[in-house]
Amino acid sequence: MVATRSYFGAAILIVAAVAVASWSWHARRGEPAAAREARAAVAAGRYDDASAALARWAAAAAPDDPEALVIEGRILIARGAVVEASEALKKAIARGVPGPGPALLRALIAAKTGRSAEAVPALHREFAEGRGPDRQVDESLAKVYLEAFDLGRATAVLDRWARDFPDDPKPYLWRAEAHARDGGAPGAVLHDYQEALDRDPKLARARLGLADALRQAHRSTEAAAAYDAYLAAEPNDASAHFGAGRNLLDQGDEEAAIRHLTRASELDPGNAEPLKELAEAAQRHGDWPGALALLDRATALAPNDVPVRYTRGVVLARLGRTEEARAEQAAAGRLRDDLKSLNAARSRLVADPHDRDSQLAIARWMFDHAHEDEGARWAGRILDERPGDSEASRLLADYHERRGETGLANFHRLQATPEAAR
Repeated sequence: MVATRSYFGAAILIVAAVAVASWSWHARRGEPAAAREARAAVAAGRYDDASAALARWAAAAAPDDPEALVIEGRILIARGAVVEASEALKKAIARGVPGPGPALLRALIAAKTGRSAEAVPALHREFAEGRGPDRQVDESLAKVYLEAFDLGRATAVLDRWARDFPDDPKPYLWRAEAHARDGGAPGAVLHDYQEALDRDPKLARARLGLADALRQAHRSTEAAAAYDAYLAAEPNDASAHFGAGRNLLDQGDEEAAIRHLTRASELDPGNAEPLKELAEAAQRHGDWPGALALLDRATALAPNDVPVRYTRGVVLARLGRTEEARAEQAAAGRLRDDLKSLNAARSRLVADPHDRDSQLAIARWMFDHAHEDEGARWAGRILDERPGDSEASRLLADYHERRGETGLANFHRLQATPEAAR
């Protein structure tokens, strides 16, 4: 009897698959060419072409074709129009669009709005079934994996994206940035930045990334040329001035380095890094009061920066302010221990991207060290994967209360109760 039921169930699945394939073939056999053009243009990431084809599709035959709503939604989400894309999805569902289109559009919207747990299943299914190259699917799935520190899966998606669209610089750019963030091999980082630039020589992020990677690889002469070329085109980029300044320090040209570091601080006054480098230069010249003034500004901007606090303690000691120096050194030690715990959590997360304890440790660290918005994103990611998680809900409740968002705070506080968790 069990075998009969299994055979019968399998037969139903086969008939259903044949029916879907038959519907798809018959439905598309008489469709206008513009429909095929719109579908192909969206998959290739040519959204202006897709929009023009969509208009021709509507004019030619089917202004109310429900599948056109899915294409329209994909164009809208690519342009960042989340609300409008969501409306197109609602209309598509109401009209009963067959096939995987609505589920894919829902996943693309979820990926765009940071709801990774909702996005991954449909995106992964579309990616794995390989109905044909689809730039939007590749990009959205890579983004979700990168945000979750799932670098292994992200790299696999980026590799296929690069194969599917060999002229696209973005997968190489993202891969280089992922490896640079994870401490990957310098040669691989340099290779990916160069590949991105070979495809788009004007890509600013890749040009600056290449200069930084050359500096980190101790190829200072090449790095200097890369920074000079970049700054010739982007003279007001604070990050480039900072990188150029550090590279000149490596080359021993302190005078030129100070000019770049000072300019970096002027362009980005909220960044403590140039002030830290300028303070070290002041120390080398024995200007301890000047160094302390710079470090005071840096500490106000980055109170959790270990090197800033440690160096400030050293300078206070040189100025004879012993008690303050001891307090600063103790604070630097506590921050160093905190940073070790953060790095350990990140390492665990690379090995297991869904490790709830590591995600929670990172969220708490962000909240405790003045990175509130980043902490909220991590807590939201936990709730995305585990709705009702009491600790993540409590963190978000406190976050929204500090921001004066009483409604959201109350909502998350209710979710943090044992009753809500059950």
